[in-house]
Order: sequence, then structure tokens, then C-alpha cells
Amino acid sequence: MLMTTPSAPEDPTEEQVSENVRLLLAHYHQTEQARLDRAKHRLRAEVLPALRNHRVATVEAAYSGYGDSGAIDGVQYRDAAGQRVDRTILPKDVIEQLENCVYEFLPSGFEINDGGQGTLTIDTQTAKVTIQHQENYTET
Repeated sequence: MLMTTPSAPEDPTEEQVSENVRLLLAHYHQTEQARLDRAKHRLRAEVLPALRNHRVATVEAAYSGYGDSGAIDGVQYRDAAGQRVDRTILPKDVIEQLENCVYEFLPSGFEINDGGQGTLTIDTQTAKVTIQHQENYTET
């Protein structure tokens, strides 16, 4: 009887590794885009109509982070005249949904290392989201 030993699998070639990395990155970007698309849909379909019903024209969310921790620092709601809208008149579930959407739109990694900060503004009439972002870094 002839005995054979299984051959050792070959090490992947550089092209195979590059293709695997490309596929992994493509999957990551698809997943992130799908997550962002869900947040946009939820914002347009559920959150913005509720805010408009309470006469909110713009939402300004300030955020900051550093050292691997970050958060929304505060949210202001304004009417069409630029006057503040009292947060207490808004349904709690709308505020929670809005904050969840805002977190989805924040720049990736704003809380890493020296961090960053900024303001995210939402126009409830046009559904336009604008981000003014600054990044912090240490130079030596």
C-alpha cells in the first residue's frame, strides 16, 4: 500500500492577499454605506416630519471627543425665526431617534487620540445635513 501525506497548503501569493484585502475593504464600505443609508431614511421618514410638526426649522448638535471617548455635547432646536424651541415640548422618542441619527453622521474617529469637535446642523425643510469639523493633533 502506498502511503501519501497531504501536501501543506501553499502560502497565499501577494495578489491573493491584495484581492482578499480589497474584498474586505469593499465589504466594510458597503456595510458602512448601508448603515448611513438607514440613518438617512430614518431621519427623513420619521424624525424630520416630527420636528417640523413642532415648528423646528434647524437642529444644531455640538460634539467633541478625545482619548477614545466622544459624545454629543448639546443639541439646540430653532424655529424659522432662529428662536430656540423648548426641548421639553418634543417627544422623547423623537429626541432619541434624532441623537441616534446624529451619531451615525459624525466623522469617523472624531474621538480617537487628540480627537476633534464640531457642529452638525440639520435643516428640517431641506433635510440637508452640514458638518463643521475640526481635528486636534499634537506636533513635536
